[in-house]
Amino acid sequence: MFIVNANLLLGLAAAVAVASTLFSLTALFWATRRRRNLPDHMPPVTVLKPLKGVDEGLEENLRSFFRLDYPVYQILFCVADDDDPAIPVVQQLLAEFPDQDARLIVGCPAFGLNPKVESLAAMYRYRRHDVILISDSNVRVRASYLRETACYLADPGVGLVSNIFAGVEESQIGAVLENLHLNGFIAGGVAAAGALGVTCVVGKSMLMPVRVLEAIGGFAAVRNLLAEDQVIGLRVRKAGYSIRLSHHVIENVNQSRGFMWFLNRHSRWYKIRRRLALPVFVSEPFSNLATVGIVWALSGDSGIAWGGLVILLGLGVARDALQTYWLRGTLPKLRHLLLSPAKDLFLMPIWFDALVNDRVQWRGHRFLVGRYTRLRYARVPRTVRRRVRRVRKLREQNRGGAGAE
Repeated sequence: MFIVNANLLLGLAAAVAVASTLFSLTALFWATRRRRNLPDHMPPVTVLKPLKGVDEGLEENLRSFFRLDYPVYQILFCVADDDDPAIPVVQQLLAEFPDQDARLIVGCPAFGLNPKVESLAAMYRYRRHDVILISDSNVRVRASYLRETACYLADPGVGLVSNIFAGVEESQIGAVLENLHLNGFIAGGVAAAGALGVTCVVGKSMLMPVRVLEAIGGFAAVRNLLAEDQVIGLRVRKAGYSIRLSHHVIENVNQSRGFMWFLNRHSRWYKIRRRLALPVFVSEPFSNLATVGIVWALSGDSGIAWGGLVILLGLGVARDALQTYWLRGTLPKLRHLLLSPAKDLFLMPIWFDALVNDRVQWRGHRFLVGRYTRLRYARVPRTVRRRVRRVRKLREQNRGGAGAE
């Protein structure tokens, strides 16, 4: 009886995985379809670009913002340190486009634990316009990007507009896995959330009126949070504004990322979802096609389960292939697509770790993630502190011995 019930539950899990995948795929196609009769609304915009180091393809990423087909906009760049290697890249572009209203800001006054928000607050003082666009440095856009995103603000009830992003230019394994996941599960999930009216905002592209930002407390309200983007979205909706997902797809450049970088990034994202969207986080294993298929196959007594495994794995590969083609116009290489089931399996231990572990490593710092993704510095483990004390004691003894001689 137990075996029958277990097989039934696994079959239901497989059905949920298939249904959620097909729904998210449909939602993605609908959200990013070509639109007609869009409002001709192009308010002046200030673009805020926080920088740290030289991201992959940084020069071309930033150059794409100098080539926007938009009447009036300002670009602000900010680095925290005066020796940041991104500075020469920005200076070259400023010289290349002298007519563009653009400025580089070096140095950030202390503002909070989130270094990105610290940079945003430093740039905010220099804005010229009443609409701001928060944009990450690893984003590359087409000329029509700002025009096809700002048009949604024609409705005064809209408080924030974001964009779906496609992973591009993968070469090493970490970047391959990342782009498959971004173009498959993540893009579909963002589109599905939009279709269901669930707040889901990713900070790679956030366009919002200044009046809305100030109404929710400004950047000060999120200065100590890891997921400042999602919390801004939640606050915008709580303030009575709606959030729109633009049909314009932007590019997220991932070229030579390593395997551990991929795992570390999604470890942070899982911990963010556990803190801000627990029901979504708990349900994620049921939408992991490879994991559900393998558990079902190994637990079943009939060929139906093994046939189901083939179907689920094939559906996962097909989803990643179709959505990648839809988002960026090119199919992944076949050898990359074969890693799609492995990618889903690699993520499951990271999900379990996020279930019990609140530590994250981000931008060279170790943090503990609390409620609403509030950050606090992680304490050094006791074993490490003991080791440091022993080393210091030995050094003092050695110095004392050398002085006695």
